Amino acid sequence: MFMKLGFDGTSIDAVAEAACMSKRTVYARYRDKNELFSAVLRDLIDRWLVPINQFQLGTHELEPMLMEIGRHLLGSALAPQVVSLHRIILGESERRPAFGRLANAEGRQPAIRAIAAALRRQASQLRVNDLECAAEQFISLVIDSDLRLAAFGIGPAPDEIEGRVRQAVDLFLHGVCGR
Repeated sequence: MFMKLGFDGTSIDAVAEAACMSKRTVYARYRDKNELFSAVLRDLIDRWLVPINQFQLGTHELEPMLMEIGRHLLGSALAPQVVSLHRIILGESERRPAFGRLANAEGRQPAIRAIAAALRRQASQLRVNDLECAAEQFISLVIDSDLRLAAFGIGPAPDEIEGRVRQAVDLFLHGVCGR
């Protein structure tokens, strides 16, 4: 409902009705609509971060590993649910900055740490010391521009994603490896 109707357009009454439960049951689980939205956001972040943590475990070569991570990042970021939540977080950021802090603390920062850990295994090939900064820059190259455009309704077509990831990985490798 949040994704379809936005934050203000979603009521606890409507959520309770759609979930076939009483309003009282919803309030027993969530103190208010802010807490309910935060739970929705956490659920999506948890589903998104599970796959990204696998990149810490593999022994991939640097470039194919970054392509795999980039495909996951951009594919996840451009999912309609994520784009909708991104719009809500941006729209509510002045009145409810906790949503942005939650998305950053439980979504982006763990992703940065996971990518930094994957980069750490390839540190001998890199000419950077701050791997978390490099991981954050990688995420920015892969996601930020396309997510911003998708939030405006003009994101890349599905058949453009591979090329977008390839460009980001090439630019990143050019910077961190001097290629």
